[in-house]
Amino acid sequence: MIHKTISPVLWGLTALLILILALALAACDVLQADDAADPSVALHPVRIDGFWGFINNHGRIVIEPDFDAAGTFSDGMAAVQYGADWGYVNAEGARVIQPRFQFAGTFVDGLAPVRGQGFDDKYGFIDRSGNQVIEARYDLAQAFSEGLAAVRLDGQWGYVDRQGEMVITPRFSDARPFSEGRATVEGPDGWAYLDPNGALAIDPAFTLEAVGPFSEGLAPFQTSDGWGYLNQEGQPVISPQFDEATPFSEGLAVVKEGHIYVFINPQGNRAYPTEFEAARPFSEGLAAVRVERQWVFMNKASGELAFARAFDRVDDFTDGIARIYLGRDEDPRIGYIDRDGDYVWFPTH
Repeated sequence: MIHKTISPVLWGLTALLILILALALAACDVLQADDAADPSVALHPVRIDGFWGFINNHGRIVIEPDFDAAGTFSDGMAAVQYGADWGYVNAEGARVIQPRFQFAGTFVDGLAPVRGQGFDDKYGFIDRSGNQVIEARYDLAQAFSEGLAAVRLDGQWGYVDRQGEMVITPRFSDARPFSEGRATVEGPDGWAYLDPNGALAIDPAFTLEAVGPFSEGLAPFQTSDGWGYLNQEGQPVISPQFDEATPFSEGLAVVKEGHIYVFINPQGNRAYPTEFEAARPFSEGLAAVRVERQWVFMNKASGELAFARAFDRVDDFTDGIARIYLGRDEDPRIGYIDRDGDYVWFPTH
């Protein structure tokens, strides 16, 4: 009988291959037993082979791709589409509300605006179990904000509370969500700000051609002279002078001056000397800015680029990661990056 021995080198190579295989399997973006969904863990939509699912901040697939479209999670629920109809899943991926709506809005404090499947169906509100808690009788409905939701009835906008009571009578041609105790509405004399009781909180002597929501105590407004900022008393604290203006975020706002965008502080002064082709407000200490037709991220503390990687389009950072897009066509590759610019989810079609 001939006995063959395996050399130590071959044993070493075999062990190395087994280790590499084990590490590769451990790193696969597939549903893992220890990735059991936690409602407190942020989930983000991704598309694989034409279907949408959800990943966590580490790029692990927590809810397998099974939907034709998917929204973002809010209040522990996400709207998902099957065919032409929308329903909702929870953070465990359970279809808690079966697809039966042509419109499914965002859950806020346990309620979401929806519209049924029929051509003549109206908008109403459901709870997290799918029960109709506010009658479907509105032409349009927005998500709740600060306990009130804007609804349109017979062509006019008003506000309902969580019990479905019309607390601000429909009498406006347009209405926006409440923010910091104020809501912007448009009436015959232009734009104004309401308090939660429906009284005029800000009705300046000058005409407001356009307005934005309050954030950090200030709100952007537009007159014939351009965009400026109001305080809660309706006093212009930054005079109208800009071509565009965004709400303040993390102490700074984006404004447009001619063909360039810059960041300003609450005193109206430039926060950084750098000028950009376009810019988005700061979120989690990072802001997307466009330079030479490419989007990059800037660090708020330093005013410098956070990392070198650039993209064709981006969303803001949320829960530590940001959605990015590569390709300028109608079907870009979509991925996610972390705060260091490393891919959490490599861009895919």
